[in-house]
Amino acid sequence: MAAPRGLTFLRWTGIVIAALIVVVILVLAFMDWNLLKHPIERVASTKSGRTVTISGPLHVNVWSWKPSADVSGLVLGNPPWEAARPMVKVDKVHVEFKWLPLFVGRLILPRVEIDHPQVYLHRDAQGRANWTFESKKPTNEKAAPPPRLPVIRDFLIRDGNLQILDEILHLQVEGTVLAHEHGSKDDPKAFRVDGHGTLNKEPFKMQVLGGPLINLDPDHPYPFDLTIEAGKLQLASNGRFRKPFDFGQIDLRVKTSGTDLADFYYLTQLAMPNTPPFTLEAAVDRNENQFKITDIQGTVGGSDIRGELHVDMSRKRANVTGKVDSKQLRLRDLAASLGTQANENANLSNAAPGKKKAPPNPNARLFPDSHLQIERVRAMDGDVQFEADSIEAGSLPLKHVAFHIKLDEGVLSLDPFEFQMPQGRLHGLVRIDARGKVPQTHLDVRLTNIQLAQLKGKAPNATPPLDGLMQARAVLDGSGDSVHSMLADAKGELTAILPHGEIRSAFAELTGINVAKGLGLLLTGNENKADIRCGVAQFAVDDGVMKAQTLLFDTENVEISGKGDIRLGPEELALIIQGNPKKPRLGRLKTPIRIGGHLKAPSIGVDTGKTVAQGAVAAALGALVTPLAAVLAFVDPGLAKDANCSQLIETARKDSGGTAPRTPPQAQEH
Repeated sequence: MAAPRGLTFLRWTGIVIAALIVVVILVLAFMDWNLLKHPIERVASTKSGRTVTISGPLHVNVWSWKPSADVSGLVLGNPPWEAARPMVKVDKVHVEFKWLPLFVGRLILPRVEIDHPQVYLHRDAQGRANWTFESKKPTNEKAAPPPRLPVIRDFLIRDGNLQILDEILHLQVEGTVLAHEHGSKDDPKAFRVDGHGTLNKEPFKMQVLGGPLINLDPDHPYPFDLTIEAGKLQLASNGRFRKPFDFGQIDLRVKTSGTDLADFYYLTQLAMPNTPPFTLEAAVDRNENQFKITDIQGTVGGSDIRGELHVDMSRKRANVTGKVDSKQLRLRDLAASLGTQANENANLSNAAPGKKKAPPNPNARLFPDSHLQIERVRAMDGDVQFEADSIEAGSLPLKHVAFHIKLDEGVLSLDPFEFQMPQGRLHGLVRIDARGKVPQTHLDVRLTNIQLAQLKGKAPNATPPLDGLMQARAVLDGSGDSVHSMLADAKGELTAILPHGEIRSAFAELTGINVAKGLGLLLTGNENKADIRCGVAQFAVDDGVMKAQTLLFDTENVEISGKGDIRLGPEELALIIQGNPKKPRLGRLKTPIRIGGHLKAPSIGVDTGKTVAQGAVAAALGALVTPLAAVLAFVDPGLAKDANCSQLIETARKDSGGTAPRTPPQAQEH
């Protein structure tokens, strides 16, 4: 009986397929694999954009549950912009793989052996890196994911050499890479990477140690130790790959110390503030291009620090967010972030026992002149909040500090920032636009309800020279890459108001002369004080010169007025103040007080070459009345209606013939 036609077809189909399999097996068994070297080179070169060559023999064994391939003389070239030297050169590579996982799209390599690999990694000053297979200048587009190698059970590296040249980080490293099957008595760590060179022209050392790279389980972590020494920066960590050879899944426990947190830029490309010496530790968790830095704790200078940060590296420009705080902040530890040297702020309490404080530098500036690192400001974005519960600020009574630091596409801002005192606060915003060639700074700072009596120093019997609630505001704009250069170019206005207060006898102790008597103030009574009914100091700032527009203090018997300027570039004072009695007093000639010298060490003295005739100052007050009303409103619109300052305005209005306006204009808010 003849077989059905369908069965006959299936029988012959099976015979043909079996025959084809036999032919393929025979071809694979007896073919010369070296015939495929050039096609493999062409395909690999096309896919990578680099020249790939195989100068040695190619051998493949497919007749095993663990097929293998041996390649000798493998060379991977560099991109066209790079030098002629290869990126990777390997004497011999032996790779074993499994058939079955390939059918489900998973590559598992039971064993990889690499003999004498030579790896050269280079990033140029334009940001082009030979390991990213990109030739264009980096933008803020999505960053490449971290490398992830196939699952490797046993990984052996013999006599490896690594060279790294990073022109952005100023990093040059030469190192060795070894991975043995087992550790030895002399070297218990079977996996070792040792590197040495320079980082920003400072000595650099790096070491990575781990256990044998054999019997690795892709579902179990691989622990390793990392140490780095870069100049005075030291870092040590215990870490692990959560999945072996997956560089996107790493966690570390890091301990680090150094002289300046800003030095981390050359390791991380993150713009940190300048600081005094620090010791910190933290937990770092990497998930692809996201880094969580938690449990931050340690000290920066004499201040404790704690908090957590999140770093998003998914774009070419990193983004840092988080919150950092301090229980006990030392104010002078913040000075380094403005470019002030820590030793310029040192005091005897921090000096070694028996050691005298170094004499002050006569050429030292009050305003720091360290340059802003513009390229670092442009390299990242950020949004970080900082707070301090208590502050050590010498004789300055501060109790709380808070900053909101933002960095967005080259614009750095503190918006807002606040220093709180027991009575009053200093607050405002600072914005630095570093997108152009020269940074542009806008500053708006206020002093609100500052009780001057608290500024008396820490001596047991200290007496404040002035008393009263002071209000002040400064609005300035300037250009420059340092605090000093910005102020030397500044334009704007600075005003301070004392609606009511007292001048006390301690005022004379500020100088070697009796300033109070020279101004005509009679400090009498048990408390030796004179009431201030209203005090106004207003300066117009132009091209770094603060010119006194209104300098006036009204007391019961004397009007104290002044003139002159303060030059912020050379940091020099040139002011004259004088007292004018409201009623003529025979036998009393008032001599002007001259204030000069440097801002860090002003000189105050009596101008013996001049005398001021006694008499009223109604004409001068009349000329000042209109701007005075606007000045009060500039600081706080309510001040123009204050009883004491209103009385001063009204007096001036009457003395000037009633020509001055009764209602003060409202100043424009900035």
